[in-house]
Amino acid sequence: MFKNFLKRLTASLSIFTASTSGAYDNSKLPAFEMVKAGRGFQNISIHPNGEEWLISECTKIITGYPSCYLFIYNFKDHSYKRFDLPKEYSYSNGAFSPSGNRILAVRQPAPKDSTHEALMKSYANGEITIMNRDGSDFHVLPFPANRVMNPVMSPDESKVAYLVAESDKPYVQSVSFSFFEIWEYDITSGENKLFAGPMRFYHATTISYLSNSEIIAGALAPELIGIDESRDYLHKYQGSEIFRIKRGIRYAPEPSFYDLPFSRHPSADTQGNVYFEAQPEHIGFSLVKKDTLGTTKIWRAPRKNLCTVRRYLAAPSGNYIGFIYGGDSIESKEGKRALGYFDMRTETWHSVLPLPIK
Repeated sequence: MFKNFLKRLTASLSIFTASTSGAYDNSKLPAFEMVKAGRGFQNISIHPNGEEWLISECTKIITGYPSCYLFIYNFKDHSYKRFDLPKEYSYSNGAFSPSGNRILAVRQPAPKDSTHEALMKSYANGEITIMNRDGSDFHVLPFPANRVMNPVMSPDESKVAYLVAESDKPYVQSVSFSFFEIWEYDITSGENKLFAGPMRFYHATTISYLSNSEIIAGALAPELIGIDESRDYLHKYQGSEIFRIKRGIRYAPEPSFYDLPFSRHPSADTQGNVYFEAQPEHIGFSLVKKDTLGTTKIWRAPRKNLCTVRRYLAAPSGNYIGFIYGGDSIESKEGKRALGYFDMRTETWHSVLPLPIK
């Protein structure tokens, strides 16, 4: 199924068409001054105060070998705090809790080299950690190590959802995984089980809670889908990589927001508005907002600079959208990525000044 799906995906990239849901002036490329030096940024999380970014970065500079660490950067006053955590581990996928009082992260035994074998062994032994915002009360959640990714906390902070990859793929150019499930750990009872499914997503990138009982996932091609599988998944859903999933459902629902081609990188603010990337006809790479009333608004992204956005992340207030981007014009030996944000109030794109490594 998946080999045929990927063949159809490759063959059909240029034939999708869709109309936008509103009349917006997207005839001009928006202004954007990109950062000229990149870093190994892996993930960002935005504090409810809107000023602090929890950033995960992977680099050799701190330890001398490939490893990831966490720091908080205040992009208004430029203060910088790196967490001093045990160096025998690598820390990634950092995320603030909804209150901002706690921090989740994935930790793995730090690989001693960059070989595929060493990295796969490290990823297979991932654990989820939790600590207070100041780094105190650090502990590991008590369930078996696995290929765990992207932990997030429910709005009432009683549960932690996370992705688990069933298997890895042979080395080509980068580390990759396949067949993802969403698991959920109950902090009070200690119960750890599937949030829904099993679904076996061929690929998955992010999850976040829309409510205490519903998750929005950036994922692609579930193997076990609760619709007629004879339908042409690719053409019907226009490459959508967004699923809204309610706790306990047995099969994956239809993808969401497939009225716009290639919808992906979903994120939501605390009001329930959803933001994501899509490629509308005649506009191309764009940031999209679907509000709680179903209204769509689209902003064209600067084409050359932002065609490699890693993900969009809505500030809890919805006042701006943070993102990680990269490309050939960003010179870096640490991953060629930089940080930026889209100001929803002024509808302008901004880069975040290069950050010093401390």
